[in-house]
Amino acid sequence: MQYLFTNATVVLPDRVIEEGWVVIDRGRIGAIGRGKHPYAATMPQFDLDGAYLLPGLIDLHCDAIEKLVQPRPGVEIEVGIALHAADRLLLGCGVTCQFHALSLDDAEFGVRSDRFVSDFLHQLSAERHCGARHLVHARVEVSSERGLEALKTMLGHPLLRLVSIMDHSPGQGQYTTEAAFRHYVAKTTGRSDAEIDELLARKRAAQSDVPNRIRQVIAWATKYGLPVASHDDDTPERVAQWVELGVKLAEFPTTLTAAQTAHTAGMAVGMGAPNVLRGKSSGGNLSALTAIEAGVVDWLCADYYPASLLPVIFRLADRGTLSLPAAVALVSHHPACAAGIGHLIGSIQPGLIADLIVVRRMPDPVVQQVFVSGKPVYTLQEQNEPLPFPDRHQMGEELPAPREHR
Repeated sequence: MQYLFTNATVVLPDRVIEEGWVVIDRGRIGAIGRGKHPYAATMPQFDLDGAYLLPGLIDLHCDAIEKLVQPRPGVEIEVGIALHAADRLLLGCGVTCQFHALSLDDAEFGVRSDRFVSDFLHQLSAERHCGARHLVHARVEVSSERGLEALKTMLGHPLLRLVSIMDHSPGQGQYTTEAAFRHYVAKTTGRSDAEIDELLARKRAAQSDVPNRIRQVIAWATKYGLPVASHDDDTPERVAQWVELGVKLAEFPTTLTAAQTAHTAGMAVGMGAPNVLRGKSSGGNLSALTAIEAGVVDWLCADYYPASLLPVIFRLADRGTLSLPAAVALVSHHPACAAGIGHLIGSIQPGLIADLIVVRRMPDPVVQQVFVSGKPVYTLQEQNEPLPFPDRHQMGEELPAPREHR
């Protein structure tokens, strides 16, 4: 089936077309132009009335699914319910391809366990009602006892598309001291001092085997054609080790020198979009905006907050940090290329799959429609006037007066 987007502000990889049109042909982008399409009268049309037409956003790293499954410590929701909630959330945020960042760990942080990862993959494999594309990014904790075994069970699964290597031991990357590690674990999991002592002892014991575990992960990923990312690099020396091992992506470098080294070496450097919105890292590390201004960031991810991706595009363009096409590429074309799928999705180009979003600024950007493989999967039903709150007669009884709290 063919149809036509008309009167659109089309954001291409290298330019913006005002009053543009895009032909969709059997789920792919057929042609792009400006003005009136010569055969417009013969095709169904979506008149966008000047709204932006962007490629669907591609998020390589977001662990928000963990909070949807375990909203509070010790409280778990069924994986299927959480997945459907995530799908609706992602589409409303303009994300058409999500790499769910699942930690292969020893249940140190709630659902970060091999059990949860197995349950999630099983549910995802059977799911037929999601609108977005859902893939898996396996975050292998090399200081854990079961992380490698969990990865081994996932190898060859068609939804596993990215692997990253983490070492969250004290003194490594994110946790520069044992005190910082203790604070994070206590805050996140509510563990006692004695339980954290036991956890620290296990991580210290694992350190001697970490280099072997890293080589094993890379060997498996290479065999199965999976891109590999480093995580929380803090020094040029650490980056150099990854380059020597053939790692191609670097996510969340914690210092500017590490980010610069990775970028210069040809690694695709990724940072968090919430970091850009807030103007700082939640952990006191490198500001993503500083790294973007230095020209060393290749892609942005949602990290833990899917709603951060779309506003970051316009924030960067409005302040003149990047052109609009360059800002869009940070959350579409570049992450697609880093994950090895840039020849399929991630930009508005003839021949690519039509994963597209319609966005209007109000003044904040709002997703109005989402198309995956050319099919509409999300539409925002706008309400011109706010719905009135029912008066007390419509409610059937008078609302009680608020009581004064003392």
